[in-house]
Amino acid sequence: MGKKGPKRGSRAYWHRKRAPSMAPRIRAWPSFGKGMQGFAGYKVGMAHVLMTEYNESPFKGQEVAKAVTFVLTPPLFVYAVVAYQLTPYGWKVVGEVPSVGAPKELTRMRPVAKKTTKTLESIANADSYRLITFTQPHKTGFKKTPEVLEIALGGTPAEALEYAKSVLGKEVNFKDVYKEGDATDVVAVTKGHGWQGVVKRFGVALNTHKSTGARRHGGALGGETQAKVMFTVPRAGQMGFHRRTERNKRVLVITDDAKAYQPKSGFPHFGNLSGAFVMIEGSLPGPAKRLIRFRKPLQNQAAAKVELKQVVV
Repeated sequence: MGKKGPKRGSRAYWHRKRAPSMAPRIRAWPSFGKGMQGFAGYKVGMAHVLMTEYNESPFKGQEVAKAVTFVLTPPLFVYAVVAYQLTPYGWKVVGEVPSVGAPKELTRMRPVAKKTTKTLESIANADSYRLITFTQPHKTGFKKTPEVLEIALGGTPAEALEYAKSVLGKEVNFKDVYKEGDATDVVAVTKGHGWQGVVKRFGVALNTHKSTGARRHGGALGGETQAKVMFTVPRAGQMGFHRRTERNKRVLVITDDAKAYQPKSGFPHFGNLSGAFVMIEGSLPGPAKRLIRFRKPLQNQAAAKVELKQVVV
């Protein structure tokens, strides 16, 4: 037998299907911390910065260049509080208390309550609470239609309910949830490439010239007596537009001052910044204008010192 080739494609991301929604669902939330455990924004573009490295690395204390991503973060509107009860069959919804007087843009996604008789005291005995929030891209002139997101609340049930009372029917800003230097997990849908063959999708080598009917076809699909094609064999299919999570990204800057960071001609495929935005260390999934969801890290991360020398856009 000849030498076997390397495995094609990571087994951690299988099956490679299209994401069910532009607004990715978050299935796991941290078990520590208080207040809102996440936020959302829209990807703007990338740049690079000169900053002092304070992580434990060979470059500690030196000036290094790093890539950064700008994310537009208009305030979230807290529309409702949902109460969950833990049963032998999992978490079950036991009540929802909406707010009254929601912005008219929210009706583009779902009906909103004009009046309600429900109060937060009626769901005071639940085991867990979450917030139903709306993004507000219309405040920055980005677009009109918002996204509906469910965000968990940290702390004990009593602390979570008390926090919910303070924000129900109000706006929450990114700086109310994070501060500069905090770590965050990022959940988003990657850039889509449609249906692709095995060469582009998995990096399979080209066949030798004239050895087969086509050069970009895969090789053998497996043994004859196997009577099936294993899932590990590279096949053509969907590439990109997958839901992905990247952990422990660092929040470098939280600001409303667009003039200090914006290119003269605007960001490619996005335009000019307007309103609150943040600068995240490293790259984020998806193209410009894609929804980006932030989540407090599942593993507790201490805030790091941030010292920017120069921003190059």
